[in-house]
Amino acid sequence: MLLYAAFTMGLLGSMHCLGMCGPIAMALPVRTRNKGLKLLKYILYNVGRIITYSILGFLVGTIGSFFVLAGLQQVLSITAGLLIILSMIVVYQPFQYSCITRITLPFRQKIKEAITYYFQHANAYNMVILGMLNGLLPCGMVYAALIGAMAAGDTVSGTLFMTAFGLGTIPLMLTVSYAGNILSNKWKYRLNNLSPIFIFAVGALLILRGLQIHMPSIISVELERSLYNCY
Repeated sequence: MLLYAAFTMGLLGSMHCLGMCGPIAMALPVRTRNKGLKLLKYILYNVGRIITYSILGFLVGTIGSFFVLAGLQQVLSITAGLLIILSMIVVYQPFQYSCITRITLPFRQKIKEAITYYFQHANAYNMVILGMLNGLLPCGMVYAALIGAMAAGDTVSGTLFMTAFGLGTIPLMLTVSYAGNILSNKWKYRLNNLSPIFIFAVGALLILRGLQIHMPSIISVELERSLYNCY
């Protein structure tokens, strides 16, 4: 269930990410008229993004596993759900989001300098590096996905969660890279409006998941009480 949620989050959230990553994707240094080679380079770029997302998922999944070992899986899941809903509010409030943008400005500048360097030294190998660097750019949607990956509760699940998220972003990002911005403003508006609704649903799912973690034990206690009363 969480992997489907991660994929759909990436699919719908990629519309929001076009604001920052779209110009980079459309300006990628693919200097060839060979359509097959051109597509391959764009795919390599997106593979690089997924590699970064997967590594980040591995890291936050590992952190999540410590919470589980400490018996805090319920707290982790509920807190993650609340944070994802909060992140949705932050991402879609321009003033608040601009504050986060200012805080992350030094880091973004370093990443953009590295991206500029690899833009000037483009080859198939560097397309993967460009994608990996792009995956490090501060992004509210990625933050929300990372919270979900942490709530997955273990290293493998966290990695798979972010991999699924990255795969969900590929259809739109690959299309924009290869064919340009082909979506009409009407469709952009519709898809962008779906994003916060679905992110809220993912947050609610994690909260419900957290609330249900100890449900079996509660049920067993009530069953024992019922049996005791019968006798």
